Parts: sequence; C-alpha cells; structure tokens
Amino acid sequence: MRKVLAVLLLAFGASALHAQDTQEGLVMNGNLADIPLEEMIRATAEYQKIKFLYDPKKVTGTVTIVAPREGFRVPPTAMFSVLQTFLKQYKLVLSPFGEDTRQSVRFFEIIPAVEAITQSEQVIELSNLDNWTDTTADFVTLVVNLKFAEANSVRGALQNLVSRGGGQVNPIPGINSLIIADYSYNIRRLAQIIRLMDQPPRSPRLEVINVNHIDAEELVTSLNNLLNQRQQLMQATPGRVGRPDDETMVRVEVAPYVNAIMVTGFDAGIELVRELVRKIDVEIPGATTQGKIHYYSVKNTKAATLADVLNNVLGAGVPTAQPVVPGQPGVIGTSANAPTIVADETTNSLLVIATPNDYNEIRKIIDKLDIRRPQVMIEAAILEVRDDDDFTFGVELATVDGFANKSSEPRLSFGTQFGFSEIVDSAGVPISTGGGVPAGRNPIIGQGGLLTLNKGTAFDIPLLVRFLKTQTDTNVLQQPMLITNDNEPATIEIQSEIQLLEISQSTQGNLQGAGQFVEAGISMNVTPQISADGYVTLQIELDITNFVGESATPGTSPPRQKRTITTFVTAPDASTIVIGGLKSSESSKAVTKIPLLGDIPLIGELFKSQRTIERRTNLYIFIRPKILKDASFDDLRGVSAQKLREAESDTRKLDTPQKRDFFNQARADEESRNVKKPGTARRSFDYQGLPSRD
Repeated sequence: MRKVLAVLLLAFGASALHAQDTQEGLVMNGNLADIPLEEMIRATAEYQKIKFLYDPKKVTGTVTIVAPREGFRVPPTAMFSVLQTFLKQYKLVLSPFGEDTRQSVRFFEIIPAVEAITQSEQVIELSNLDNWTDTTADFVTLVVNLKFAEANSVRGALQNLVSRGGGQVNPIPGINSLIIADYSYNIRRLAQIIRLMDQPPRSPRLEVINVNHIDAEELVTSLNNLLNQRQQLMQATPGRVGRPDDETMVRVEVAPYVNAIMVTGFDAGIELVRELVRKIDVEIPGATTQGKIHYYSVKNTKAATLADVLNNVLGAGVPTAQPVVPGQPGVIGTSANAPTIVADETTNSLLVIATPNDYNEIRKIIDKLDIRRPQVMIEAAILEVRDDDDFTFGVELATVDGFANKSSEPRLSFGTQFGFSEIVDSAGVPISTGGGVPAGRNPIIGQGGLLTLNKGTAFDIPLLVRFLKTQTDTNVLQQPMLITNDNEPATIEIQSEIQLLEISQSTQGNLQGAGQFVEAGISMNVTPQISADGYVTLQIELDITNFVGESATPGTSPPRQKRTITTFVTAPDASTIVIGGLKSSESSKAVTKIPLLGDIPLIGELFKSQRTIERRTNLYIFIRPKILKDASFDDLRGVSAQKLREAESDTRKLDTPQKRDFFNQARADEESRNVKKPGTARRSFDYQGLPSRD
C-alpha cells in the first residue's frame, strides 16, 4: 500500500513531494499545486476502501491547496470528505448506488451536480434537520412543510440563494410544501432562512405587566409621556420618512383592581414597554408603603396643625409640567393624582392619599416638621415697692336748741357735715334710715383719732374732731413660672376676686344681696422662639391689675390700677433681663370747707376737713428664659424635683394622708428615673430641635 500511495503522491507534482504517509493519515507539507482529481480519487479509494465509478473524460482537472508552511494532516477518515470538496470545484457530485452483498456491489458514481438532483440518496425533513450529520459536500434533498408562509413566496425568496449549477427549489402543489436539493452545507443555511420566514402573521396582542414598587396609574402616565416624546423625536428626525414603525406603537392602560398595567400592541412595542417598566419600576428609597392610601401617626405635634402646613405647601394639588390633555403638550395644569392630606384629631394621625413617589416626598417634609421640640422654662419676677403717706384732719360742729320736747314749736339746729358723723333722732336712729326729728349726732366709728365734745344727751355733740395718718411701705413680689414648647404660646393667670354688694329698693326699704365678682391680678402670655445660636426671642403680653383702695359707695367696684406691657425681646439662654419698669410719684391735697366760714384765719379750721396724700411707687419686671435641651428630659425632671422639695418644705405644717402619698410617690418616680440602663448615652437637643449626642 505504501508503494502505491508513494506512486500517487509522486504523480501530484513537485510540490507534493513533501507529503508523508503515516498511520494517522496523510501529512502534507507546504503548498500543493496542480493535484489531479483522478489521483485523489485513487488515493481515497485506497485509504477508505471505496469503489468509484466515473467517466475519465468527464473527470479531469487539478486542484491547488495553499496551506501553512509547516503543512497539515488529513486523517484517513477525512479523505472522502476532502475528495467531495475537490469534486465540488468542478460541480461534480458523488452519488452512491448499490449495496455490498453477494448479489451486488456498492459504488460511488461521479456525476455532474445537475444530474444529482434526481439521484440524491439523502432525503431529510426540516423538523429533523437538527439531528442530521453531514460532510458539507453531500448532495441532500430537503422537504419543508410550511405552517404559516406561502410556498411560492418562500420559493421566490430562496431561488437566488441555492448553489448555482446544481441547487433547486420546487413547490409541492396542493400541500404548501417545498423540495430543496442542494449541497448539505447550503441546506442548513436555507433551512434557517425558512424558519425565520415561516412565522405566525403579525397581529396586536394584550400583555399584562405587574408593577412591584410604584403606583400603576403613575407608571402609566410616565410611560405614555415617554412614548409620546419618542414618537415626536422619531418624526422630527431628519431623513426619516413617514410615521414610526408600527411595531412600536402600543396602548398602555391601568389594569383594574390590581397594581398592574395592560399593554396592547405588537411584540416589539410590548418588549419596549417591558424594558421601560424594568427601568422605572424600581424600589423607592425610604418608601414604607405601597398603594395610594397611607397612614402616618404624628409623634410630636398636632395632626391638624401639620395637615394645615402641608396643605398650604402643596396647595390644591401638586403642579405638574406634564400634559394634562394627551396630545396637547402645551396644556399645563394640576395633576389628577394630586395628594390629599386629612388630619384625624382623635388619633392624632394623618391620612395621605398620594402615589408612593409623592408620599415619599411628603414624608421628607413630615420628618422635618414632626420633631420633638426643646422646651423653655420662663420665670418672671414682678417687684412693686410702694410708699404711701396719707393724712386726714377735719372738724365737725353741730348744735340743736333746747326745745326738744316741744315739737310743735320752731326749732333751731346748725352743723357742718364732712362724713365724720351722722344725724340721728332722740332714739339714736339715723335720719337717713328712717329716724324721726333730728336730735343730735352720732359719731361714725372709723380709723384714726376721734375727739368729741358732748352737751346734754349722748347724741348732742357740738364738736367732733377726726384725724388719721396712714403710712405704708409695701413690697409686692410675684414670681410666675411656666414651661412651654419652642414656638408655642403659653398663658398664666393669677387673679383675686371680690364680690360686690348689691343694694335694691323695695317697699320694706333697701335690701342687700350678693352682687357680681370683680377681678384683679396678673395675666402673662408668652411665646418663646429658640434661635440657632442659643438665644430666646420672647413675645410677651403682661397685664398687672390690683385694687388700690375701698369702693366709694356700696355696690360699686373699688378703684383698680392696671398696667400692661407688650414687647418682643431677645435674651440669652438662662439670663435674667429687665423688660419693664415704672417709677411714679403722686402728691395730692383735698380740702372740704364751709364757704366763707372756712376761709377765716384760725377759726376757719373748725369749718373744714382736709386730706394730704404722698404716694411713691416703683415697679420692676424681670424675666429669665431657660432652654431645656436634654432629649430625655433630665433637666426638666431636675427642675420638677427641686420644686417638689420646695413645695414639700413650704407645706411642712400641713400633714395629711393625701400630702404624704403625693410626695412619697413623686420621690419614688424620681428615683426610678434616675436608674439608667448600662450604656445609655445622654442626649440633648441642639437649638434647631434636632437630637445631638453629648
């Protein structure tokens, strides 16, 4: 065999001298030129023990192989495939016939490719093509049963794709099928083209896409806006004729009763929407709920106040730059999905109807507003220093003739009246309350000195001297204290009430009864505001009212003095400042006298009454704001504990079971709060109301 192969290789030409015959096959070194087809047929017959039948007149020519300089190896089993490749260069095909039996011999006839169409031994169905193995140069018949495409249309598309000089495509009448005869390597390419063409007809379909993180209505609005903008951009692209591709035209709607969307269109458009949903439907950072109805429990402020602030910020709805009317980009208005915020005062909570994206933005505002605010303890000191000097001196004269028993005869009486005495009858009954004939005077007992000169009966007082000197040196100190949150108004009132005497007249005479109440005291309204640098701005309204004497007549209110201060002041934390002061001095002298007689020197003193008043008043108002900064209220507890001890000391003389129970429980509460858990850090508020760690 080696000698025969050597003869064949020598016949290949000078370049074939580098070929070597080995047990692994034929090794060809360098480039091989002008290899005769007939010699290659003989070598294949020897290697693979195959019998060939051909016409030497039709099988002529040579083949040139350009290979790497180091050469290549042809395995013995590949000689048949290499021969087919050589024959293909001259449009020749190996057509098998017969079988190796006792009565027959199998040959491979070498014939032109145009004749092989009717003699191809391999017939394959398109559905079984994936399981078929070939040598790429076999001539194969492929049967294709089309499901959707029309046979003549597919034949027209493939006619120019079959191998020239050998391949053919023919329809099978009546069953919408094709018969294709061609080389095996081209059969696979044609089969792939047929599968791409034999597709169901394009028609719109409905696809439901679930939404996981955001609201479906909000997503539909965003998708429609994006698709409209894409359509406008495609129409405005230079060089693009007509409308956008119909396969991307879709209709997007909200699926009822579920958080999903419905997309109607072709596959390309549905896949486009699916990709957009994948990019838009992402988890919202910080969002804790889904859907449109959200519940928030307010922690540190009033829900109604917080709702008013949010509604003022949002208005009737969140303005949107998106088109309100589809297809009219210029129409800008209010979104139909504008948030709605309602306060439930019973549970101090907010109900927010909004999309998850809008609610996430609203929560950012809520988290800034619903914070625990620091408190301010406000102590006020109202100090009034008053020095009064009141001197009253008066003389009353009176005389009645001695004919008291002769009521029918004329009588003579004389006297002065300055309020030191009252006229009475002989029985001592005052004339003003129903007495009879005047018989004398009865002194009115009051403060001060009283000197009388009697004549005759006890009621005959010809001379009465009344004098009074009052000196007061009074310090009035009031210290109201209150605690309130930052920027929250607070009010404290300390009032004293007196009830007036009500006098009414009837047939039985004047009747006395309880009348209305009259108030006097202190009322302080204050609103603190803490600034970032540790100052406290106070808006203060202070009213001070007190009684300054007795009522002039029964049933009327005693005179009152009212002083009001309204101010807006800024003070450092824990500093005492004066916010008001008043110094007043009053001097008066009142003289009541009988005309002419009271003007007589020396003697005139007997016919008049005089009162001299010297009054000096100093009023000071101090205030001290202190910021309670500790977030755990330790400073407030310290102030409360101190005031409890002061109250217990002030009431040490009062020993009741209720008092003991109250103060014992208060001390127990204080001791329990002072026991801190291990590792608990002390926290305090900064001046912006945010917790900070000391």
